[in-house]
Amino acid sequence: MNKSSVRMSKNRHDSQFMSLLQDKSKTPEDVAKALGVSPRAVYYWTSGNREPRLTIKQVQALCLLLDCSIHELPAYFGPNKNAEA
Repeated sequence: MNKSSVRMSKNRHDSQFMSLLQDKSKTPEDVAKALGVSPRAVYYWTSGNREPRLTIKQVQALCLLLDCSIHELPAYFGPNKNAEA
């Protein structure tokens, strides 16, 4: 694993979304399956490379998977803005 992979992996785990997944014992792969997207798409979201563009059905599926309300979902899935790179 090269330095940028390690940094991206560390940053991904510094996100509120990844913390929520860990709290609910879910993985990015679980999210991908529930939303009908590729695991790579979820990793792009959590790395901050892309923002999710979810349909209402997908948001409902995500809330169901995570047993939470839409208000408990973070507005940004990528690394925390104040986390060190």
